[in-house]
Amino acid sequence: MSLLRRRRIGRGQQPQDVLSAQATQFAEDLTRTVRAVAVDCDPFTALLMTKNDGTRKFTVRQHPVDGIVLRVNGEPLLQLSVSFQRSLDGAGRYLAVDDAKIKVHAQGDRQPLFRYEYDRDAVADMPAAHIQLHAHRDAFSHVMNRAGRASARGKRRAGSNAVPRLEELHFPVGGHRFRPCLEDVLEMLALELGVDATPEGLEALRSGRERWRRSQVGAVVRDAPEEAIRVLTDLGYRVRLGSLRSRPAERTRRLRDL
Repeated sequence: MSLLRRRRIGRGQQPQDVLSAQATQFAEDLTRTVRAVAVDCDPFTALLMTKNDGTRKFTVRQHPVDGIVLRVNGEPLLQLSVSFQRSLDGAGRYLAVDDAKIKVHAQGDRQPLFRYEYDRDAVADMPAAHIQLHAHRDAFSHVMNRAGRASARGKRRAGSNAVPRLEELHFPVGGHRFRPCLEDVLEMLALELGVDATPEGLEALRSGRERWRRSQVGAVVRDAPEEAIRVLTDLGYRVRLGSLRSRPAERTRRLRDL
């Protein structure tokens, strides 16, 4: 499930109706996603929130509130805590995720091992989407020692007498098309750890990041031209295929891979 998903308002629909319907649909989508690994989890629910300025948002979260139990060989090992806040975007045409939190805890431990977060209104020196590690190595080692054998890596780890190492875990951050670039890493080091960087250097990193992301937009369009046509049509463009060209096929592998 993506940390950021938008849905377009249909003709004749009122924004509040769309927000309610799509938040409910989003909760149902999340339920189906999580039940792939926790088949008996309670459904996600969408709760309407109205802020003091009249802005309407939906919070979508799981039950129970302390997390969904994830098991290994039928035994509880981890707890998953997920919440999203959704509202209409600035143009009032799409539903967007304003805030997303995905936390993974060791069973019974209130402190998460790690968390993925997305904040649509993140401050300038904070990555909008990021991973934070909370646990000490011992906490991860405990969980990894109890890893299941269903995957090749889990089987190798379970059959080894070596102490599990934290660097053995591979955290996905966007796959082929949406992965971080070098500019992200360098700016993070400057902002989080105070690595020396001039204002001009930071601006160069941001320009490089824009070039990278624009190139990735092109790659995604080649992967999913039908989606590009849909979005451009929504924006008022007329898109047609050249008379001597065959309709390009969708290339979804890069979008499906982890």
